[in-house]
Amino acid sequence: MRQSLGELYSTVRKAAVGRGVPHGIAEDLADAVCWLDSLSLDGVSCAVDCLSQWPSNTSAIQLQHSESGLVLETAKPDTAASALFAGPALGDLLQAGAVPDTGSSLSVDVPLLVLAAVAQTCDRLNRRAWLMIHLQGQIAIADCSQETCQLGTVSQQKSVTAHKASEVTLWLSQPDQGRPTLNCLLSKEEFSRCRSRTLAEGLEVCGRSLKQLEAWAALTLVAESDRSRESGAGAGLLDND
Repeated sequence: MRQSLGELYSTVRKAAVGRGVPHGIAEDLADAVCWLDSLSLDGVSCAVDCLSQWPSNTSAIQLQHSESGLVLETAKPDTAASALFAGPALGDLLQAGAVPDTGSSLSVDVPLLVLAAVAQTCDRLNRRAWLMIHLQGQIAIADCSQETCQLGTVSQQKSVTAHKASEVTLWLSQPDQGRPTLNCLLSKEEFSRCRSRTLAEGLEVCGRSLKQLEAWAALTLVAESDRSRESGAGAGLLDND
C-alpha cells in the first residue's frame, strides 16, 4: 500500500496517541517509522510490534552512574526496554556526548526503531556514531553520520528482522570487535537513492500493519457533543482548539 511521508507520519503519530503514548514520544516514533520505511525496512510493522506491547509489557529506562560514566538500564530487571524509550534515551546520550568509551548497551524490543532514532540524531547534530545490533543468528553494525547511514551484517543472512528482544550497543568511535568484513546491506549510495525515491514516489508499506495503525489512530477520536457541534470544532485527543 502506497503512502506519502506526511500521511504515514500522521497515521503513526495518531496510532501511538490512541494507544496512550505521550505526544512527544509519539512524534519520535512517527519520525523513526518514516525513516525506516524510506529505506524499505518495514517501519510500519516495527511500530505495530512496539505499540502492541504498550503499556503492559513495556519496560521504562533508568539512567545510572557507573565507573565508566552514565549507563542506561531497564526499570524491570532482565526485561527488554521499549524502543519508545530506548531510541530517544540513546539519542540524548549521544547529544550530550555522554556515551562511555566502552559503549552503551541495552536490550530492546524492536531494535530497528532504535537504529532510526540514533541515525536521525547523528544527522541532526552532524555527528558520527556506530550502533551494533545483536539479532537472532546475526550481528548488524550501522555506521551513522550526517545525511547517511551504512548498514552491514557479519552473517550470511541478507535481511534484518526485529521481532524479538535484542541487544543494541552505541559507540562514538568505530568498534574494534575483531569481526570479519561486513556483508553490505545498505551502502551510502543505496541510502541516497532510497531517500530520493521516497520523496518523489512515496512509500510502499505493509497493508496489514497499516490497517492496525489506522485502527489505533481512530481511538484518538471522541464522540461529538452539542457544544462541539455548535462551535464547529473537531473532536479528538489531538485537537488544540
